[in-house]
Amino acid sequence: MWIDTHAHLSFPEFSKDREEVIARAQAEGIDRVIVVATDLGSSRAAVALAQEHRTLACTVGIHPNSAHAAPPDFLETLQEIAALKGVAAIGEIGLDYHRLPSDPEAAEREKESQRRVFRAQLALARGRDLPAVIHQRSAWEETLALLDDTGNAVPCVFHCFGEGPERQQELIRRGHFVSFTGIVTFPNAPLAQASARSVRMDKFFVETDCPFLAPVPYRGKRCEPWHVRLVAEEIARLRGLPSSAVAEASSRNARAFFRLTD
Repeated sequence: MWIDTHAHLSFPEFSKDREEVIARAQAEGIDRVIVVATDLGSSRAAVALAQEHRTLACTVGIHPNSAHAAPPDFLETLQEIAALKGVAAIGEIGLDYHRLPSDPEAAEREKESQRRVFRAQLALARGRDLPAVIHQRSAWEETLALLDDTGNAVPCVFHCFGEGPERQQELIRRGHFVSFTGIVTFPNAPLAQASARSVRMDKFFVETDCPFLAPVPYRGKRCEPWHVRLVAEEIARLRGLPSSAVAEASSRNARAFFRLTD
């Protein structure tokens, strides 16, 4: 059975056929799906979905690109949501410096907002004994530095991992995990493919990040949780393994990390 460890099923792209998408995933052998949040609203929606469907679990958290809009009492609100049934992790959280304001002062304010919200959510994860789902873009060294500041006490998965084997090893030495999306099926993704080929079998998950990043041959279309099979099959091809070996390893890793039970 397969586990999609990162799906944005609460997003509006699924508003017209969400139940059909969930049913299709089950029919295609997707055993569990982690519904991932990006702000307070999607955190509440993710919890509602997880409580409604036995095959779903969820994360709650504020994405770095939403950090500037977080209300002053965001942490108290997240603490309440994180205590609800179905929550398996804090996320997605982290740093994203890819599109900062052109004005240097405004850019620094944005960075500081992201750092503040990230630190607070790492503390929340540690306090609730939950793992964290990390979003990192154009902020590698600072993201690692903030995790190092915590002593890497919170188990983390770097989702949508597109870096090479050297950076992958930096994470694994710290006790963290990586997760691969449909990017591994793209012909212009040699770093992600090299990491998928070389990562330890006990240190990776597979995900869709749906509705984004649909794998080949669906690239450019809406991604769905069942597409996680195509991601895993490509990793199996890259490693010269049967797809069942990747399914077994990635699912075992995800069940332990997110503490999933049947």
